Amino acid sequence: MIPPFTYARPDSVDDAAQRLAAPGARAMGGGTDLLPQLQRGIRTTTTVVDLRAALPAGVERAGAGVRIGAATSVADVARDPDVAERFTVLAQAAAAVASPQLREMGTVAGNLCQAVRCWYFRHPDLTCWLRGGDTCYAQIGDHRKHGLEPGDCISVAPSDLAAALLALDAHVTTNRREHVPLADLYRRASAEDRSTVALAQGEVITAVTVPAPPLASAYARAGERAAWSFALCGVAAARFDGGTRLAAIGVSNLPRLLDPADPLAGLPGLEMTGWKRRLLQTLVDDARAAVA
Repeated sequence: MIPPFTYARPDSVDDAAQRLAAPGARAMGGGTDLLPQLQRGIRTTTTVVDLRAALPAGVERAGAGVRIGAATSVADVARDPDVAERFTVLAQAAAAVASPQLREMGTVAGNLCQAVRCWYFRHPDLTCWLRGGDTCYAQIGDHRKHGLEPGDCISVAPSDLAAALLALDAHVTTNRREHVPLADLYRRASAEDRSTVALAQGEVITAVTVPAPPLASAYARAGERAAWSFALCGVAAARFDGGTRLAAIGVSNLPRLLDPADPLAGLPGLEMTGWKRRLLQTLVDDARAAVA
């Protein structure tokens, strides 16, 4: 049962930001991640601020590129004809998210800012390091699906859209900043701040912009099932005149830009995750072949 909270649905970005600046308030897009967290008791809140009426939605041309409103559903990105034609990797990544029902509800900004899918993080009776505790239980327990690099937390970035947008050299706009490179939307969690999303209190994503289409792009993904399954690993490739950008999720805390000359650099693998190195290399090969 979800504990009582106040529900707010502001109709402007300024009103939303003001409400989110209050202690204990939490932002909600489609609610597909936040509401289960509240129901399971792994997050608490005094106020849920529904952003869908406050933020722009829709996909539109922006110069040579495309601009996507933060409240745009993941499904709308997947079926947009311009995205499918010119930004194939983004359409493929959007179509791979969760299930058809969740894609209809989930928003672009919500997908980028979703919490990790680590089963210890989401266990209602445990308070792991990322949730403010002292222990990363994955490191002393089952971490077969976790990261390839050591750290205080070895959970992995889950957003398919983040991989595609990072490969496309996209940036986000917030109510406080006009141009935030997608890589800078994320940060390493620290003892002082356990969040991996680099937004200040009261700051919200308003749009995502991809500046220019690549010559070719593709998304290669592996999960336990084709639908309703988060990626064990996903690799996005986008070929431009200057070379190919590669980005991955499912291998480290944050969406990761890979070195084309050595995609596995800095990803040694942990006790139970060495197999993921082979999976990552296979997906890199598949994505590269698709854009060659």
